[in-house]
Amino acid sequence: MITILVVDDELDLEPLMLKWFRRRIQQSHYAFRFAYSGREALALLQSDPSIDLVLLDINMPEMDGMTLLNELPTVNPLLRAVMVSAYGDMNNIRMAMNRGAFDFVCKPIDFRDLDVTIEKTAEHIRQLHESRQLKVIDELKTRFFDNITHEFRTPLTLILSPVEKLLQRHSEPPDLHNGLLMVERNAYQLLQLINQLLDLAKLESGHLTLSPMAGNLSDFISQIVRRFEPLAQEKKLALSYESDLAEIVVFDAEKVEQIVYNLLANALKFTNAGGVTVRLTGGPPVQLTVTDTGIGIVAEKLPFIFNRFYQVQRQATNGAALSFTNPGTGIGLALVKELTELMGGTVSVRSVSTRDSTGKPPGTTFTITLPLERVGSKESVQLNPQPALRVASVVPLLASATQTTNGHTSDSAEKPLVLVVEDNTELAAFVAGELTSQYRVLTAFDGDEGWQLAQTELPDVVLTDVMMPGLDGYELTHRLKTDPATDHIAVVMLTAKTAQTSRIEGLQQGADDYVSKPFHVDELRLRIHNLLVRQQTLRAHYHTLFSRPETPLAPEALDPFLQKLHTIIEEHLDDSTFRVDELAHEIGMSRRTLHRKLTAVANLTINDFVRQYRLKRGAMMLHEGRNVSETAYLVGYESPAHSSTVFKEFFGKTPSEYMVS
Repeated sequence: MITILVVDDELDLEPLMLKWFRRRIQQSHYAFRFAYSGREALALLQSDPSIDLVLLDINMPEMDGMTLLNELPTVNPLLRAVMVSAYGDMNNIRMAMNRGAFDFVCKPIDFRDLDVTIEKTAEHIRQLHESRQLKVIDELKTRFFDNITHEFRTPLTLILSPVEKLLQRHSEPPDLHNGLLMVERNAYQLLQLINQLLDLAKLESGHLTLSPMAGNLSDFISQIVRRFEPLAQEKKLALSYESDLAEIVVFDAEKVEQIVYNLLANALKFTNAGGVTVRLTGGPPVQLTVTDTGIGIVAEKLPFIFNRFYQVQRQATNGAALSFTNPGTGIGLALVKELTELMGGTVSVRSVSTRDSTGKPPGTTFTITLPLERVGSKESVQLNPQPALRVASVVPLLASATQTTNGHTSDSAEKPLVLVVEDNTELAAFVAGELTSQYRVLTAFDGDEGWQLAQTELPDVVLTDVMMPGLDGYELTHRLKTDPATDHIAVVMLTAKTAQTSRIEGLQQGADDYVSKPFHVDELRLRIHNLLVRQQTLRAHYHTLFSRPETPLAPEALDPFLQKLHTIIEEHLDDSTFRVDELAHEIGMSRRTLHRKLTAVANLTINDFVRQYRLKRGAMMLHEGRNVSETAYLVGYESPAHSSTVFKEFFGKTPSEYMVS
């Protein structure tokens, strides 16, 4: 509702206004207050902050409208005024507008025109209030974010300091040392992310300032590049740095370091062959380029890559989405752009994707242009990159997007097989390492690879993350639970999404269990153990059901897969030439998959399963009064003699003895 104050010394205006706007008043769109002089209006405005709009005459006793108009911003800067006066000459209109009036309506009043003017002004006031509310919310958000990010630093310090001391001892066993390195690396990664988020919040609120100093920019960038050399060597990439800038320049070392860090991390992350080249040219202006021979960015994505939280899903040569160790947050390039612009510079990008048909080699070049002041060498100071910024924290492990390290971690075929599907290779390796003492373990780094492995290896349990590029955990679970070849596999979802709706969605897709990150390894082991015990109990039940002579055939008690097998065998019951390959074909699986599926569900070979079904159906026919020879042929045996031998091995009696028992 808009509250309107009408300020006019004409007493008959009040009933006219109330009559014309009565419907708007009844509908609670408008509320009217009235004052008959400028001084009375000013007192009313000072005592009632709910007033939004002032309809103001010019010629009034004590204080005229123009004087009151001057006072309005000091009372409430959100107030808007519309002049309603018989003095509608151009000079008065111009004077009113210059003093802040929103509009001007001439007397005698055309109430239709006034109605439109008030509605237009009311809409403007609503927008002002919404904008102010958004600004307040934004300020609260920035303040909260500033506080919470600083609160993160204390526990991170308490994590990193003891870990660094322990690492300096060099006396821990290798497995403990590697575990400490993992803790340190990921703590620094979290610290780097917090720093970037904090800088974004400061940029948004205008609180991030420059701290320029004179120094050797060429040497400074060279030190940063050298820190990435071990990672480039790990990926077998060439990393080179070229510079023709000899002068001392004034620059903000911290901001430049973050820019170079993010560009280099990005380049190495998306490059699997060739290399990365960093060039610094003196200009003026100074220009920094980072060029890689990676997979490139498709043209339609380029306009958005500097947007906050926008993540480009790079594509492989065949168009498939790639999965990476650290999929990113969409912060790095946004920060590069905003820090560059804070220093008065510009950033641009050129890229050729592997999907382009131009024939040009793929790759990406980022160009930073900075208007840096040159000074004499005597005024410079030695500048070094911050020791707290670790390369490993920016690109942990930098695993190649096209390489995986799958394989059995134990030669023992008796151990259950667990498939870990997790796009963070470090977490996947950690989980696999924790499970290898009890299980055989396979790892996949995206949902598509996990689906392929599940089909070929038929693991006992699949541990899958939810948020993954390409095929996510929900879709992977859905496929596993709706495909007859894999629907028996137990699925545990591992995810940082703790909302109840996320858990419900996972369970609706068929997940058997749900574990939230961060998780306790012992809890994960226990959940896997419980699922395997449940599988073993069901497997033993079905094995007993089929293997014991005294248990009758009961199709309604079977799962859909076993029911379908029974149906197919029944259709070919009297066909002695019906083979395993034909059975596998009719059920829609390879012979190997059918064998492994049946072993997992009932601990039976295909031949044993078919033979036991034929024999139990034969026993039913004998009870129905059929003779031995007829029964043998009806259940697919070529000779009654062979049928009798097999029958006695299973039931402990010949068919004739069984008929009279």
